[in-house]
Amino acid sequence: MLAAKLSANDLARAVNSAEERRFGQPGNASDRHVRRWLSGETELPQMHYLVALMDVFDLAADQLGFTLSGARARQLAVLQPRSTLLGDTPVEPQEDHVLRRQFMIAATGNLLSFAFAPLPASGRIGMSDVERIRESIDQLHAVDDAYGGEQLADIAEEFVGQIEAAMGRCVYGPRVEASLYQVIGELHASAGWFAFDTGDQPRAGRNFDSGLRASLLAGDRMLQARIWAYMSRQSWELGRATETVTIARAALEATRNGRDYRLSALLHGRLALGYAASGESTRCASALARAEIALDRAGGTTAPAWLAFVGPGELLGAAAMAHMDLGQADKAADQEEQGMRLLDPAFRRNRFAKSVHLAECYLASNEPEKAVDTADQALTLSPSVNCPRWAMRLGEFRKHVADLRLPATKAFVERYDVTTS
Repeated sequence: MLAAKLSANDLARAVNSAEERRFGQPGNASDRHVRRWLSGETELPQMHYLVALMDVFDLAADQLGFTLSGARARQLAVLQPRSTLLGDTPVEPQEDHVLRRQFMIAATGNLLSFAFAPLPASGRIGMSDVERIRESIDQLHAVDDAYGGEQLADIAEEFVGQIEAAMGRCVYGPRVEASLYQVIGELHASAGWFAFDTGDQPRAGRNFDSGLRASLLAGDRMLQARIWAYMSRQSWELGRATETVTIARAALEATRNGRDYRLSALLHGRLALGYAASGESTRCASALARAEIALDRAGGTTAPAWLAFVGPGELLGAAAMAHMDLGQADKAADQEEQGMRLLDPAFRRNRFAKSVHLAECYLASNEPEKAVDTADQALTLSPSVNCPRWAMRLGEFRKHVADLRLPATKAFVERYDVTTS
């Protein structure tokens, strides 16, 4: 600080700017934070501050005077300091052929690193490059399954930009071109779903539209159907029952002769949601039956990363949502209970969502004790899952049970307030 003639306020502003460059949003450091770091009152800054300080001074954390635990040192080992203020030699922008990494803070507070597929700086793009891109996309969905996708839309959109830049400066054949549009469409589809899960519906819609355009250029009907499945779910969330059914039907028709059985199950589940929202219980039941048959046919086949969540637990969850719309809360609670038992433990984000929904089902069926017990399980998961859409619903649940003034609900409200603060 002395060498750069920085005051505490100056350093706080520099840290906040460095955080924005790293993570896409400015930090909230103040001169008070800086004084605590200087005095030793704070022995080790929080991870996001520490990374920003490394960037500002172009030094590793231990060179800044902080003592690191073994775990924290391993988390920071993937980072190269990139000076924003003091480096003698300006840091050159990274070329796209270099293995790029993007970092995010997980709900647990740990730093997660994503390695983007290396793309050629010039010359020819081949199918091996496309396969590496697909591996990076699978990484994003693995993190979404475990932690939720709050920051993943930014990463997916940035990756699209890198691929499009490589396409502008390299050569490739017709087969590779179609595959590149395919992975761009997949990334837009993923970004749209991640944005939807955070509650940013306009951003989700923009990505779905871009994904459909890329799927048309790639000539990939399965990708179109995937995006329509996302759009159908979004329409149901926005209260557009007829549109939910129309989009799901279009996806089923477009892939009539060659769709994955899990995709069939997912799309029939979307139909069931639309029919239930319209009050058509008979059609809803038929759609759920067709979804179950399709899932049985899938057997033990390996699903694409984005479709891996579709299993018995997911299907029972869709049935529970449909029966809640039909006013059958008791039946919905039974189905969501079964779905929770059948859910793969790897899908922690989905377990959080299903716990919140089961609590809503219990509350609607006049079982407040069971409701708050289940919501308490969701609250236990919440610090390790970034899923704003369902976190908001858990907050709405807290408001509803606070009015009941029962001992069990009072204890839950107090724990919720402490945990979320």
